[in-house]
Amino acid sequence: MKRVFMIFLFIIMIVSYENVIFASYNEEVFEEDLYHQVDGIFKERIRIWNNFLTGQYISTDKIEEDLKNFISYPLIEEEIEMYEKMVAEPTSFEMISKVYIKDIDVIQNKLNTVQLEATVLWDVLGYLDNYTEELNYWIELKRVNDRWMLSDYKIN
Repeated sequence: MKRVFMIFLFIIMIVSYENVIFASYNEEVFEEDLYHQVDGIFKERIRIWNNFLTGQYISTDKIEEDLKNFISYPLIEEEIEMYEKMVAEPTSFEMISKVYIKDIDVIQNKLNTVQLEATVLWDVLGYLDNYTEELNYWIELKRVNDRWMLSDYKIN
């Protein structure tokens, strides 16, 4: 009886150990996937930003069309409004040469929504000098049609 009990406990211990490793691995893979998603989204945003600043967009309709590929509601409305204001009231803005996602942490993971904290480095082409700016963000991604899309973000 003791032998059967010991074998049973040993099997449970092995199964539990494998599940812990598997769960840990899944979380790491998930975070790495989110890292690449956020990196791609921010790179697309600076591509659109820089193209806008250099006059490569004729209208905000085309900007909206491009933004809808990786930004969802409600943020898409705010982004379009910002570009419309920039067209109506032109001022000078600095271009961005590169963006780096320094680190990312999952705060909350729900079925189709993920909230993250991320540290982002921006290489800015300043008027007098180029510089790097490091900002911490709270980011929300929503799963839309099997894609993670940026739905909100704020500077921490």
